[in-house]
Amino acid sequence: MRTPSPSCAVAVCTYNGSRFLREQLDSITNQSLRPSEILVSDDGSSDNTLAVAERFSKEWTAGDTRILNGPGRGYAVNFLASLARIDPETDLVALSDQDDVWTPTKLNRAHKMLEPLGDMPALYGGATWICDEGLKVTSKSRPLRVALGFRHAIGQNFAGGNTMVLNNAGLRLVQKAWAMSQNAVPVHDWWLYQLVSGAGGRVVYDREPCLFYRQHKTNQIGDAAGLLAMGKRMRRMVRGDYRDWNSANLKALSACYPLLSQDNKAVLETVLEQRSGGMAQRLALMRSPGLYRQGTLGQAGLMAALALNRF
Repeated sequence: MRTPSPSCAVAVCTYNGSRFLREQLDSITNQSLRPSEILVSDDGSSDNTLAVAERFSKEWTAGDTRILNGPGRGYAVNFLASLARIDPETDLVALSDQDDVWTPTKLNRAHKMLEPLGDMPALYGGATWICDEGLKVTSKSRPLRVALGFRHAIGQNFAGGNTMVLNNAGLRLVQKAWAMSQNAVPVHDWWLYQLVSGAGGRVVYDREPCLFYRQHKTNQIGDAAGLLAMGKRMRRMVRGDYRDWNSANLKALSACYPLLSQDNKAVLETVLEQRSGGMAQRLALMRSPGLYRQGTLGQAGLMAALALNRF
């Protein structure tokens, strides 16, 4: 007996993305696991983005397309608000940037990795091919060599939001959290990792690249690998951006405190108490509850941020 395909929605958030949007939408519809709905949430584009989306909507008949106005509070809030607008009965929900191109098996691979987890909230993320503006591959995303969990998520993300897929339980968790919080966070993908892991859910990483990550002048974030990206992260840490981002994440997590597991409630309480204490208290967070980042340089960066009160 053939197993029915899961229902799958894709949330595409746009802002002045007309140059590359149609290529991305076509790659979504060409998946081996076809989506049943594509939601395009536009945050006030002044170019032809809406015209591209509307033309696509008329031409794609294999599923439903919804084109909505975003909240106008930046891309992170746009993504989280979009997830709140997805039917809570949907089996899988994928997040999509406006300028990438997905590999044909992206959704199917995510489904195969999430399906064994059943009713547990779960989040998929994966590796990417880093490309230039013309989609020529220049490298592969930085390999992941760290255990995934809440103590890691507090200080570091694990994958790009453009790769992420939630199962149904994960979607319902995010919708509950958004209803409880609606606080602005610096980046939606980092907070999704914190929320799912904090609630005791599973986070899975696909080492096979699942999309072509286009790099261009108007990228909101861009590739996180390389010396240039490392330099940017250091400047952000020194001037206090990293601490501001952590404060926003922790505020949003605190609003969702009832959704966290008992163990992770204790972790959050300790972080909130000690991150504003003296240097010894801040540095102690690396021992108990045991916050960590990937690699020697990552650990050194975390230690420096704690020592300098930039965490």
